[in-house]
Amino acid sequence: MGPSDVKQIGIIGAGAIGQKHAEAAQAAGATLRWIADLNSERAAELSAQFGGTPCNDPSMVLNDQAVDAVVIGVPNRLHHPLAVAALEAGKDVLLEKPMALTAAQCEEINDVATRTGRIVQIGFVHRYTAVGRLAKQIVSAGRLGHIYHAKAHLHIRRGVPGLGKWFTTKSVAGGGALIDVGVHLIDLALSTLGYPDVADVSGQVYSTFGRRMRGYVYENMWAGPPDWDGVCDVEDAAHAFVRFRNGATLELDVAWAGNFPEKSIPTSLMGFFGDAGGMTFELFGDHVILTSEQEGSLVDERFEAAAAEPFKDQFADFLRSIETREVTGANGCQGEVVQRIVDEIYLNSLPQSAAVEV
Repeated sequence: MGPSDVKQIGIIGAGAIGQKHAEAAQAAGATLRWIADLNSERAAELSAQFGGTPCNDPSMVLNDQAVDAVVIGVPNRLHHPLAVAALEAGKDVLLEKPMALTAAQCEEINDVATRTGRIVQIGFVHRYTAVGRLAKQIVSAGRLGHIYHAKAHLHIRRGVPGLGKWFTTKSVAGGGALIDVGVHLIDLALSTLGYPDVADVSGQVYSTFGRRMRGYVYENMWAGPPDWDGVCDVEDAAHAFVRFRNGATLELDVAWAGNFPEKSIPTSLMGFFGDAGGMTFELFGDHVILTSEQEGSLVDERFEAAAAEPFKDQFADFLRSIETREVTGANGCQGEVVQRIVDEIYLNSLPQSAAVEV
């Protein structure tokens, strides 16, 4: 990318994820033109670090004709309206996960992108991790043969992000653990499998720990300390089973909190099982285990994953997408598929006593 090709980027949302994208944009060779956040102080702090003009009004970013593309990293309920507004303003969009609160909103974003001829890429950054990339390479090389089943789990011993704040408020977040971290697992599994057509989805969500509020004992609470007088009307765990039209299946198990033993099971595990081999890895790990038959015996092989910079590599893909007008990362149609699976899990989940109503 030459000097004349450097893209002018606006970032909407200057929180923790906005900082990740600002670092990535700079590292990938883009120029930050604007940083917008309703919290003017936070926008100014990020601008002082990475450049760009701070503001507290996203319309200033969208109305600037010099801006080529925007990154949207704000609370979930704002994904849909800001994405639509950005596309209508002629901007390409890197939209943080989840794509929107519902599949219907995702569909509208995709319709607007098609009509305006703009690019939408979804921030499913786990595709770009060291193990995520290696897993895709192994599957693409045919080492597993026909894959008939996949497993994806993420267990946080006692978490729940920012209890009582927007993460745990359904009207803002759209849901809890499933729509927050579960979407990463779903996309990584489907991406590795080649996004097969979904046949049906069943599942159950649970709200067991966060709803206790002041009685909740936790070990980790990213996204800030709890607001004990706030709202928690979302699930803290979800379990689901997805069947694909090609006969393969996906088992999903995700939890913000649970009574999990500290060290006896991995916090996260991805598994893909085929007729020629099986592959497992930890979501935040540095290697993949491949199990296959060799000379009449089952053999486990360990493959080290090459170092990766996920956010930088994701942004580099976004810049390529802007140039080629074809999304090379997670596209809007895939974001919609993920959200349809999420919607089905919420829809099919049975009500429980003391559980979130879906």
